[in-house]
Amino acid sequence: MVKKIAVALLCTALGTSLYARDDISQSSLFVGFELESTKTDANIDLVGSPFGLDLSNDSVIEYGIRLGAEKNEWRTTLLYTYGNDDKDGLEETMHKGSLLLDYFIWNSGSEDYNVKPYIGAHVGYMSYELVDSNFRDTVLDLTVADDSGFFYGGQVGIAMTISEVVQIDLSYRYSLTSLEEMDYDSLRSPGALESNLDNMGSIAFSINYFY
Repeated sequence: MVKKIAVALLCTALGTSLYARDDISQSSLFVGFELESTKTDANIDLVGSPFGLDLSNDSVIEYGIRLGAEKNEWRTTLLYTYGNDDKDGLEETMHKGSLLLDYFIWNSGSEDYNVKPYIGAHVGYMSYELVDSNFRDTVLDLTVADDSGFFYGGQVGIAMTISEVVQIDLSYRYSLTSLEEMDYDSLRSPGALESNLDNMGSIAFSINYFY
């Protein structure tokens, strides 16, 4: 719960900086929703052993809310996403708050319908939890990883305006994280596990509504 509150407070702080940076009178404001498929490069290692568990092949579906401002060449977006996935007894949960800055490479089409490819960068703060649910029949589940930290990276995508107020967006984001040697439940295996989340790759689809 503390980590969820921390992410929410970060989103509030980033939102304040968003509107302080962009001149509201010269920007188009929008709110939107996002759907992501995120592939995490997470690993669980047994200390002193060559054996471990690689979670790189798993993908987590994330749901997000977007708030931003757009000019002719630039777009600034505040994004919060939540994802939860349970596969083979391993449950991953992520909360992410981030600030994205996009630069539109060119603009083709009319005012009501146009296509705008872009490149950009992002930075944010996230919480990550990995639980081995195979222990549900016992008193305690095994929390393999439970930590928070910063992430940063870049994105490429295409924004398509389909009416005066609606824009759809398809993008790919790559992020590096600071989540190494994450905290874990030492009650069951003290000193035996090390877990880390090195990077993430996300394919995102979003819909923005301008007001």
